[in-house]
Amino acid sequence: MIDVLRLRLLDGVPAMLERSSFIEPVGRLLFEMDPDGGSIYDHLLSRGVDLHAARHTVDAVGADPTDARLLGIADGAPLLRERRRACDAAGNPIEYGDDRYRPDLVTFTITNVRTASPGLLKEIS
Repeated sequence: MIDVLRLRLLDGVPAMLERSSFIEPVGRLLFEMDPDGGSIYDHLLSRGVDLHAARHTVDAVGADPTDARLLGIADGAPLLRERRRACDAAGNPIEYGDDRYRPDLVTFTITNVRTASPGLLKEIS
């Protein structure tokens, strides 16, 4: 496993702490990139990694000492946490993530769209 810990800023203010663990063959590709240079997923996709699906779970947690120090908040302060499991098309895990967001700086918006299934469409005459 290759573990990544990144502090993300919004307008220079610490807003998010990103913890990711990648399987070794995928994680090794991260040694080629500047960790402050952009999206890890964009980099991996450009290298042919099959990031097919991810499951995200959002909940609330108290800041641990690492969160508090890096995000500039009090120990135990509330954070939004997003846990992620990314897989390839065969269902093999590629990444496990645990990201912590300051709720005073970050919000989540989720949009669901139901696509029509051909079996549900009726022909209009």
